[in-house]
Amino acid sequence: MTIVEFFFDIRSPFSRIQYELLIRQQNHWKSMTQLRMTPVLIRNIFEASGNLSPAMNPAKLAYLTRDLVMLADYYKMKYATPKEFRKIVTESPMANTQLFLTAIQNHSDEATFNRLVGVIFDEGIASDVVEKAINVMESDENRAQLEKNTKRPIELGGFGLPITLVHSDNNNASWVFGSDRMHIIGHLLGEKEPPILRS
Repeated sequence: MTIVEFFFDIRSPFSRIQYELLIRQQNHWKSMTQLRMTPVLIRNIFEASGNLSPAMNPAKLAYLTRDLVMLADYYKMKYATPKEFRKIVTESPMANTQLFLTAIQNHSDEATFNRLVGVIFDEGIASDVVEKAINVMESDENRAQLEKNTKRPIELGGFGLPITLVHSDNNNASWVFGSDRMHIIGHLLGEKEPPILRS
């Protein structure tokens, strides 16, 4: 059984693109027997690696904005960078949504959780819904799970998101950074078919 594990943060626009691409491959690549989505905190990954967030680096932010438009067009996806992207990333309580997802992940089946992640990527989630769930989300157990999730890509050498980890049958694991590496993921899976990039 080959597990493809997707480390993501809802606030990472490149995680959004990678989510969509992985979903497109689910029924296309038979060797990808399980898609596991793991919520993490991108801010902690940036801090641990010494990498500046695009929101804190004007050159990165300008490039990211252009690149996302090009990628969305190429992959035929609906995507628009939020007008208040910098404010959202730097001022919003980033951990709340990820804590919410971690809490749900621990109490739902994988297929339901994966669909929910897609809905939140597409529609967002109202802050009042997150606020109402804070009592459960802020439990020590849930916080510890999110910290554990975040520590894994840091230990792999991650410096941003998305990170996709391919666990193969022979207990080898290889990780790939970025949302434009589906052909490499297919290669790691031993797939002969190219990825479905445009739908």
